[in-house]
Amino acid sequence: MFRLVLMSAMMGSIGQIMMKHGSNRLGRLTMSPATFAADLGRVLRVPEFWVAILLFSLSSLIWVKVLSRADLTSAYPLNSMSYIFVFLFSAFFLNEALTLQKVAGALVIMLGIFIITR
Repeated sequence: MFRLVLMSAMMGSIGQIMMKHGSNRLGRLTMSPATFAADLGRVLRVPEFWVAILLFSLSSLIWVKVLSRADLTSAYPLNSMSYIFVFLFSAFFLNEALTLQKVAGALVIMLGIFIITR
């Protein structure tokens, strides 16, 4: 079960990175009523968004499998690993800063996961 939760979290995290990468390509969207259709058309033409949607879908299917076999109170804390994955992937793939605050926060999350799963 642990591997399935991690796989779900990993896919969702990679989906987030793809979504951010696609957003960086688009620039700012207003998503106002006047520009919604045009903005949506722009979004739908970016391949990274389609990859992200695929990854989110696969992640959700795996998560349903996890929930069919495990208690939510046991599985959900492990899903918090997605925060750690996004933190690391953002630094590596998006060149986002690894600040002391972010590292400390990631360590606290990992400690929380360790405590809850014991």
